[in-house]
Amino acid sequence: MAGKATDRTQGLFAEALKPLQSAMLFNPVFRPQVEQFWDVQEKLLDEAEEFTRHWFQRRHEAARTALDAARTAVSGDLIGPTGAIEAFSEWQRHSAERIAEDGREWLGMMSRCASYASETEAEAVEEAAGEAVKITRKAVKPAESEPV
Repeated sequence: MAGKATDRTQGLFAEALKPLQSAMLFNPVFRPQVEQFWDVQEKLLDEAEEFTRHWFQRRHEAARTALDAARTAVSGDLIGPTGAIEAFSEWQRHSAERIAEDGREWLGMMSRCASYASETEAEAVEEAAGEAVKITRKAVKPAESEPV
């Protein structure tokens, strides 16, 4: 008995959704935008991956060179305060260079990402318009070709 009620409920539900089916079908006109969206996502992820890989390489370098500077400063050798200051100053100078490189790479990445999005969006809109024209021509053609 429960099986019949469930089948009936599912049948009523399916019947109620029929008018929405055509609206829920994927419209081929949107295909270019969907493809463009996911293509851009891949490019953005690649850019972010490359940026973060370089960023981590610079952070590892910063940690290694900080350790080297600290070892130099506390080595027990008679380098004196001047030597320790020079070791830390050298590390600090290179750290500033790494931070500047972070900024350059960040700006480059953002510029490329914006370019991917804008260029491919324009192409997708143009392709979608072409697809809409093709669909419209197919829909209109049978009505025009049949003699009355």
